[in-house]
Amino acid sequence: MTQMMDQGSMIGQRDVKELVNHLQNHIMYPATKQTIVESCNNMAHVPASTRTWAEQQLPEGTFKSADEVVKMLGL
Repeated sequence: MTQMMDQGSMIGQRDVKELVNHLQNHIMYPATKQTIVESCNNMAHVPASTRTWAEQQLPEGTFKSADEVVKMLGL
């Protein structure tokens, strides 16, 4: 299964899994969008298009948990 991205692009299931794993295991919460984006930009194993998509989809703010970020991203 894939997740829709803006402008008709797709996120592969593997990329979603890697992104969620990173959000759950490599970020200390609470975390701001800036902190999350900076951390995600270090994920060389996830395509840049997926990281860019996540940055564009995530609203500004401080997030209490990975689950909150996942929900905001619609994953």
